[in-house]
Amino acid sequence: MSAVGDFAVGTEVSTESRTPTAVDLFMFSAAAWLLHRIHYDLPFTTEHDGHPALLIHGPLQGMYLVQSAQRWVGPGATLKSVRYRHHAPAYLGDTLVCGGSVTNVDEAEGTVELELWVKRDDEATTTGAAVFSLPAEGS
Repeated sequence: MSAVGDFAVGTEVSTESRTPTAVDLFMFSAAAWLLHRIHYDLPFTTEHDGHPALLIHGPLQGMYLVQSAQRWVGPGATLKSVRYRHHAPAYLGDTLVCGGSVTNVDEAEGTVELELWVKRDDEATTTGAAVFSLPAEGS
């Protein structure tokens, strides 16, 4: 019997909130070599590009999406695949809420598939899906 039996289609993923700081945005830019100034240069972002604040990277939101799902599924689970798409901007000072639901459970493969989202003020900024392999029960 695998741990897949602990999951059911429709089960909601526990939500997690993230509020990145300016340092988080700068560090993510540096670590990922995402050098667009809209993520770390406020005067450029507001005066040149016309945004109200620094933008939270789309890939950082994708990382939050996967991290929250991984914590919910459990530390023994292995990420098999992930996809995500950005729909709306999120800005420094926004609190992002990550969540989702179980969309498929494959007992034979020992996998669980999740539909995931990142929201700001109840608007989805990023949506996606992930498939996790789960360890056998007792592993």
